[in-house]
Amino acid sequence: MLRTGISLLSLLMLTACNGGSEESTETQTSDDSASTSDGSGGETGTTVAGTESGSTGGETTETTTGEPGELRGLLNFTYYSADAASDEPLLGVAGAYRMEDFLIDDIYALVGLQLHQQAPADAVDTVEEFAPLPFVWGKSDSWIAAGNGIRFSNAEVGSGLACLTMADDTYPLYLGAESDAFDPDCAPDPATWSPETTYDLALYGGELFDDLFVAAAVKTPAAFEVSAPDLSVYNLEVDTKVPLEVAWTAGADPDARIVIRLWDQYGQGLVANAADDGSFSIPAANLAALSGGPGFLTVARERSRTINFSAGSVDALTRYETWGYVDLLE
Repeated sequence: MLRTGISLLSLLMLTACNGGSEESTETQTSDDSASTSDGSGGETGTTVAGTESGSTGGETTETTTGEPGELRGLLNFTYYSADAASDEPLLGVAGAYRMEDFLIDDIYALVGLQLHQQAPADAVDTVEEFAPLPFVWGKSDSWIAAGNGIRFSNAEVGSGLACLTMADDTYPLYLGAESDAFDPDCAPDPATWSPETTYDLALYGGELFDDLFVAAAVKTPAAFEVSAPDLSVYNLEVDTKVPLEVAWTAGADPDARIVIRLWDQYGQGLVANAADDGSFSIPAANLAALSGGPGFLTVARERSRTINFSAGSVDALTRYETWGYVDLLE
């Protein structure tokens, strides 16, 4: 499996993603100074102000108050750097809505890369092992279709658009992909992802909720280089009998965290939430759980933010991720 693998899910385009709606819209402004860190590298945003408007831009303003509704959303805006298997970077844009909490934090990996990635522990410098369990989609009516798309945009670098599709002809979700079944605007362009850049967020609500536009909703993390192990080497040998030392360009963003994942050809793996200080050691005791042979190592810097609005809340994660292809030696 390569990072650029094509999704094998049956994705059926439901409607073109051309953005705007003639229905009312809700507009929020986002201020980092009004947000609080969740202690795990994430940021929790609150509603600052809401604007009810029509297609003319609207002149009526009201303040949004009260608790958010029951809808839950998960959004990903991820840059995968060029690696030993691919000379080209990849942009991952995806999202989904449910009427229950998500147990994963990477919907793009699930639908775009066919990977069920376990979320890391909240505690920093913690390694958790995971088994190759299939993703349980649950009841089809727990997945909700809203409008025709989700858009991250910045006036200077462009936008990333995820369009409404169906997984297995059953589960509605949103994905940026280049396909004859998709509107051309849904084709992801890695050049539209810029490090340490603020993006506006548009959630098109269809009949489910008023279109929501959040200015300066999310910020991408800083890019980095992995200096150890040498991920420029394809099938890099990794001795699982000794600790694996991982090193990268340290960051200074208090709202970012490093997530390291390593898994074998059977899907048995481990995930670490590491302090962004430039180095982390994966104990040999954890490596011993992996089978010998081909494996995959990823290092990601990510920021997360929860945005509350009248219909519910969405968790938006921005990531910069680097892949390595390893040969695990027992």
